[in-house]
Amino acid sequence: MAIEYEDISKRLEDLKRSRKPWEAMWKDITDYVLPRRSFWDLDATQGQKPQAKIFDGSALQALQLMVDGLLGYLVSPKIKWFRLGMERKELNDLPGVADYLELVEDVMYAEFARSNFYEAMSEFFLDAGSIGTAVMFVEDDVSEKRILFSTRHIKEVYIAEAHSGLVDTVYREYVLSNRQAFQSWGNNLCEQRLQDVKDNPFGRMHVIHAVFPRKDRDYSKIDVGNKPCASVYFDKQHTEKIDEGGFDLFPYLVWRWRKNSDELYGRSPAADAIQDILRINQIGKTSLQAAQLAVEPPLNVPEAMKGLERIVPRGYNYYRKADEMIFPINLGQNYPLGKEEQEELKEQIRETFRTRIFVLMEQLEGTNKTATEIREIQGEKAAVLGATIGRLNSETLNPCIKRCYMICEKNGLLPPPPPMLAGGGRIHVEFQGPLAQAQKRYHESQGVVAGAQFIQGMQPIFPEALDNVDADELIRIGMDSQGMPQRVIREKPQVTQIRQMRQAAMEQQKQEALDLEEDKMLAGNAAKLNEPVKPDSLLAAMAKAKAQKQAAEVKP
Repeated sequence: MAIEYEDISKRLEDLKRSRKPWEAMWKDITDYVLPRRSFWDLDATQGQKPQAKIFDGSALQALQLMVDGLLGYLVSPKIKWFRLGMERKELNDLPGVADYLELVEDVMYAEFARSNFYEAMSEFFLDAGSIGTAVMFVEDDVSEKRILFSTRHIKEVYIAEAHSGLVDTVYREYVLSNRQAFQSWGNNLCEQRLQDVKDNPFGRMHVIHAVFPRKDRDYSKIDVGNKPCASVYFDKQHTEKIDEGGFDLFPYLVWRWRKNSDELYGRSPAADAIQDILRINQIGKTSLQAAQLAVEPPLNVPEAMKGLERIVPRGYNYYRKADEMIFPINLGQNYPLGKEEQEELKEQIRETFRTRIFVLMEQLEGTNKTATEIREIQGEKAAVLGATIGRLNSETLNPCIKRCYMICEKNGLLPPPPPMLAGGGRIHVEFQGPLAQAQKRYHESQGVVAGAQFIQGMQPIFPEALDNVDADELIRIGMDSQGMPQRVIREKPQVTQIRQMRQAAMEQQKQEALDLEEDKMLAGNAAKLNEPVKPDSLLAAMAKAKAQKQAAEVKP
């Protein structure tokens, strides 16, 4: 069934009404924490100067430090920040599977590096930490042969959730120039818009883009009109459809920093600290006025000098009487009264933005603590962000990697899977950034280390204690929790083969030693070789054993 403008327009108005209560808080946050995002008019011209409302930069610094920490410790281009594995863990042990997954990782890392992913993530984290809801559009840029990431200002975005609590609907209303619209859709534009392109190519138009689950799709067809996610563009001014298509996977990444169960949009550290931010800005403004008053106090000027005074450096003021001097008014104010409160508020804002976690993780590297102590402290601090990182993974990083995997697969960039995966299987994403590793070590390796220490203490009392431990599995869990690369971990069949070869070599060495002893014994009894062998003698037993061995070797 065709999607009509009236239906999309009505849904968009409903979504606008549901978002309306959030906008006042967002305006305060962007005014005081992220001023370059403080323009909420879709038609606002670029390059506008933010209003001068910020008199203390503590919140801006805390937000930027938090964003830099998330980028550096989660998705830095300098590290391998994710790893692929099979959801069914037994498939990872099949020959060739781990190597195949590493080749896929290499392709995806190369595509992330070619794209603008890391630049877009910086803006994405800024929106999440300030506004509380960050939105990114992921698309296949066919003309440039790369994946394109675009972080969208929340002012143009309206969302809805599925019953799972994840966002499955995004409506956007945004502005393009007529020229940009023609470059994107060409003659798909309506006749009136095509005329606008000729008459005023740099004129602006409002575009509505709606992406939502397609309910009336034909599952037997795979054309764009029957994709799981419907995608439709409309020219708002002319109420005409520009394009209709679809996606196999939802193309928007929507991360809510933290969300109440009865709310749709997210809440951020900036939202939690907004009262402290407003207070510290008021204190900063008052302190600035006090400082200005101290440097440029009001003056008492004799009436006779009105219009003749020169209150400038090296200015000359002439007077006839001693009491006609110009002098400042002493207001008797103690201006530093707000300093202590200002420092307390700064500390509270830093705590709300969790900046100490990232500063501490960096500072620990330069201390004289052992590697184990550093990992434990980092893990404890990283655990504080567990819920936040969990939502980031489920709402952003996991969907992002799946979407990019599908684009790479569609473009023929991925290697063919090994025969062992001919029956299929779901791929699992595991994150490897320093922050994710610190959390993982804290939760997983703690159990490994504590368990090993417990067994070590029990073994002198109960020597059979090790019978309860699968040593191979213990070692593999420990290596995995430490982030050891898959390429240096042998697959289980390889380990079995190495052990069999080692056992065979040991058996061969043992047999060769026995043969050598036998030869020595025979050599020592050479003088008696011509005598008849007694039935119950050692020589008779050795001869019998040797004959049995030769018969076994000859037997097919």
